[in-house]
Amino acid sequence: MAHLSNRTGVDEKGQMAVRSMDVYLPKRGLPEGALCKGCGIMYHNKRWQMETIPGKSSCEVLCPACQRMADHNPAGVVTLSGPYLAAHRDEILNTIKQQEAKSREKNPIGRIMEITEEDGTITVTTTEDKLAQKLGREVYKSQKGELHYQWSHEQRIVRVEWMR
Repeated sequence: MAHLSNRTGVDEKGQMAVRSMDVYLPKRGLPEGALCKGCGIMYHNKRWQMETIPGKSSCEVLCPACQRMADHNPAGVVTLSGPYLAAHRDEILNTIKQQEAKSREKNPIGRIMEITEEDGTITVTTTEDKLAQKLGREVYKSQKGELHYQWSHEQRIVRVEWMR
């Protein structure tokens, strides 16, 4: 039986991946050396990078993370709850902050937007869905408990719930 190639972007081996529908990513590439006027990261070799190249900046723009932050439009929401949380709050928040710092070394547009606490629940919003997933996974690995993911593909957001 012949395999018919379908160019719709289904993630199967040998097929093209669908182009990202994220409105925060430019439809066309940015000019080499574009500098984010919000956080100072540089667009170099088709990626946002932490290091800047002196004299290389060709224009100033807002990176996707700074755009999301300005719009208050997270790509990930991590909710932490349960009686265990209160007794281990500082340790859990430290895990989250360490994971974000580690992740930013590879992907500087994956950031924590805000951490809020209300009624014994901590909510962490992120600029990227993958960062939210990583944060939930790291808390689960270090603290056990229950971990649930809920994706909304239309809005490109993930909700991660951890409880113990």
